[in-house]
Amino acid sequence: MKNPEENSEAKTRRGLSFRAKSTLIFVGLFALLIAALWLINSIYLQKYYLRQQLARLEDTRRQVEELAKDPDNEDLELQLTLQCESSGIAAVLAQESRQGYYLIVFTAGGERGPWQMWGRENEPNRPQTVFKKTEHYVITQAADPVTRSDKIECTGTVTADSGEYLYLLSLPMARIEESAEISNRFLLMIGAGILALGAVLVFLFTRRMTEPILVLDRLSQKMADLDFSERFEGRSGDEIQTLGENINHLSDRLETTISDLTQANLTLEEDVREKEEENRRRTELLANISHELKTPIALIQGYAEGLRDGMCEDEDTRTRYSDIILDEANRMNRLVRQLLSLNEMESGGMRVDKTDLDLSVLIREMTAPYQVKAAESGARLEVDVPERLPVVSDELLLEQILQNYLSNAFHYVKDGGLVRVSAEPQEGGALISVYNEGEPIPEEALEQVWNKFYKVDKARTRTYGGSGIGLSVVKAAAELLGGSCGVENLDGGVCFTARI
Repeated sequence: MKNPEENSEAKTRRGLSFRAKSTLIFVGLFALLIAALWLINSIYLQKYYLRQQLARLEDTRRQVEELAKDPDNEDLELQLTLQCESSGIAAVLAQESRQGYYLIVFTAGGERGPWQMWGRENEPNRPQTVFKKTEHYVITQAADPVTRSDKIECTGTVTADSGEYLYLLSLPMARIEESAEISNRFLLMIGAGILALGAVLVFLFTRRMTEPILVLDRLSQKMADLDFSERFEGRSGDEIQTLGENINHLSDRLETTISDLTQANLTLEEDVREKEEENRRRTELLANISHELKTPIALIQGYAEGLRDGMCEDEDTRTRYSDIILDEANRMNRLVRQLLSLNEMESGGMRVDKTDLDLSVLIREMTAPYQVKAAESGARLEVDVPERLPVVSDELLLEQILQNYLSNAFHYVKDGGLVRVSAEPQEGGALISVYNEGEPIPEEALEQVWNKFYKVDKARTRTYGGSGIGLSVVKAAAELLGGSCGVENLDGGVCFTARI
């Protein structure tokens, strides 16, 4: 997953946005198109205008020749006048008289008159470009002898019933060049306006196009951060919607896959922890058994060697040695059974079998053997339970709780002191209390007495044969029953409790 600094750096490295690129591409292509049109116009438009004007000049020439053959046709004269004015063509039609003078029959376009014809005759070697030449007329481009500006001229003769006619048609080249320049300027102005308007429209239009793309970008960023909460909601019906639906499908698949992988990892981690915990408990069990069995094994070995080597000469000594060996063997047996039971509880391997039973009856049965022990040790044992105390619990686990509490109480009760066992009903169960008169437990040790092999007074524990795991068995049994256990110092003694 990228951190915020990497995301910020990635955003910094990004180039132009899609909207900016689209606008720049449009502006570039349209500007290139305008430049191409301007270049084409600059090269070919003047030539095109020239061809168009030559065609008009030919058409005007034909009308002039018709007018020469029918000089009284007023409609033709009016039509010719309008065409000359609209086309910018100056026309002169003159009839040569017998005296050698020119008699102007028709003029249009504001030309100077017959002396232009005289000028043509006086400048036969004037530089000119011939566009067309026939037997009766010629079309040329040459400089005007007066204005020195280029013109396209058509001069020719026509023979009619009324005599010989001479005509001159003139069209300034400046008009053609000016038309081309105006067209180019207009193209640039209109092109610039359309370019600006088009750029704005493209920028605004691409905004609508890029909105779903930006949404998809945000979704992809969230997917990269493993956030699959959002979905694409487009309704455009185009490829972007298809892409959004595919991203939604991908998001669902990724979320499901990652969830499955996470669950599988958690399960695997739990299995590994359980295996490690099982190995730890097994190792700890072996270490604890080895540690706790060292002393009784050493005692048994020592006294057994004494018996073997004949160190006991009288019967009483041999009997005492034998009793010590039996006591240590019984102690080892109890220790191993308690350790195995505790290990089974802690590993979750013990099956809890809850049944209906009377806790008062069970307490009376469990305390009966200790009445004899109390009488022998001089202690007093009191049992304070109701006539009946029905509970739903596991009898075997309750016996282990009572057995270890009673054993602990008689180990630590002071000489001639009181051991009191009581029980009372509580909501959903019952509270068992075992009190013994004697020395209080140090405050710093109250929470540690439940730890395995913890002994407040190791010398005293050894004297009474305690292993230091009885209270650990009580805690494990109470938790298996869904209850809890506790201890507190009271005036003159210590009270252990178990809620079941």
